[in-house]
Amino acid sequence: MIQPQQPTSVMTLQQAASYLQISKAHLSNVINGKVAGVTPVRCFRMGRRILIKREWIEEWLEVADRTGLPQC
Repeated sequence: MIQPQQPTSVMTLQQAASYLQISKAHLSNVINGKVAGVTPVRCFRMGRRILIKREWIEEWLEVADRTGLPQC
């Protein structure tokens, strides 16, 4: 029997992109500082794998909200 995955505190690039509802490529660009006016998301690498703590994404979203990034 397959168990549903429990929310984890560490996410892969794909999981983090899904959580933020953006593409994996766009999140990669944000992490690498390639998106003008957007602070890079904190992450760590294990080999080629990029991992992001959920709390870092939450902090990043809070900072973005406080600094007044352009909104829709």
